[in-house]
Amino acid sequence: MDYPVRVYGPNVYERVLARYLAGLGLALLAWTVAAAISPGTLAVASTPAAGLLVGLTGAAALAIVLAGAGLRQNRAALDVGLALLLAVAIAWTAAAIVESRAVAIVAGALMLVALALAWGLRRAALRARYRPRFLSPRQFETLVQVADTMIEGDGREAIDPVDIAVRVDHLLAETRSPALPQIKLVLFLVEWVLPLLVARPLPFSTLGSNVRRSAVERVIGIGGPLRPVARTLKVLSCVGYYGNPKTMRQLGYLPYDERERSIGIDQTPAHYPDPFLKPPTAAP
Repeated sequence: MDYPVRVYGPNVYERVLARYLAGLGLALLAWTVAAAISPGTLAVASTPAAGLLVGLTGAAALAIVLAGAGLRQNRAALDVGLALLLAVAIAWTAAAIVESRAVAIVAGALMLVALALAWGLRRAALRARYRPRFLSPRQFETLVQVADTMIEGDGREAIDPVDIAVRVDHLLAETRSPALPQIKLVLFLVEWVLPLLVARPLPFSTLGSNVRRSAVERVIGIGGPLRPVARTLKVLSCVGYYGNPKTMRQLGYLPYDERERSIGIDQTPAHYPDPFLKPPTAAP
């Protein structure tokens, strides 16, 4: 099984994205300060709604700066920052068009371009890090956190959750089954709906381990229509973990070819004649 390159170390896209986010956050902070000081020139008219818009822009800037300080550690900040940036970019553009503020229109358009570039870099970073074959980069991130939640070994796990997700992704890519779209649907529900059960309006993959475990326990406890979701999470995690040779050896399982009694034994498959195949009859 071939593993992707740079699963654990940062790749070039992540390095570029971190620096880009740091610069973008500072630029948004500068715009926020300028719009607050001179609302009549740069921004829309000075109203409570305009003040709220300026405040949300500042919040997006702070979240993006925090994300640039550590992409993997502050993924929740990245998700929140990009979501706020999309909202304020649309709001700036719409408000500026209504009030004919050319500077604000340009600023809103630049925010949308900056958002698209950040999203593209993030997607490229995830693909370069994991190289998923079946799942999307976001679904792969969800599966990593699912494996981390479902496999509990008190720090004695044989393999990392990333290795579990890689094995499952490769197996799914080689599988032909009508259930494959349902697996993607389950991962979508886990990522965006499951956190709502524990009152956390954030993606599942950005939550802490304790909160993720609480969400999964809530699904198991509720049962009913959500029981297949819990069953799917368990099956995917177990297949990726217990199907790994390192895990098998840690559990004491030894493949037959490596057992002492199999050494030197001819293991070529035996071929027997088909008992139902009738020999051709001679022509009269």
